[in-house]
Amino acid sequence: MMTQNDLAMLAIPALNDMHLEEILIINRLDKASRALEMDNTSAIMQELIDHTTLHFSTEDALMKEAGFPDYDTHKAEHDRHIHELKTWKKYFEKMKDPKAVWIHIEGNLEKWTQHHIQTMDTEMALFLEKSSSN
Repeated sequence: MMTQNDLAMLAIPALNDMHLEEILIINRLDKASRALEMDNTSAIMQELIDHTTLHFSTEDALMKEAGFPDYDTHKAEHDRHIHELKTWKKYFEKMKDPKAVWIHIEGNLEKWTQHHIQTMDTEMALFLEKSSSN
């Protein structure tokens, strides 16, 4: 289970709020899959996809508006991650394997989320903060 302490805090509070909401969804997903709540697991996976899509579109718009120099790289990583989440959900829907959900959360999703925030999002937030103060 991820906590707020697992996340780097950014210079933009709204982005921190989105990240915190995301880890709450991930934690609920982990709990539902471990409890073998198949319908709830599927619904929470879709909630995660929807939230992440909205989160990324917000970041993409902020980066584009500010002229963030690494926009294409950052957006490509967002697109890749959304594709991965959708593929993961399709696998779950087909195989009905809740263990695959929590293994992916522990082995990939938590680490990816933390790394993405610590690296790409931190760089982006510092740029956005600096560009908004000019």
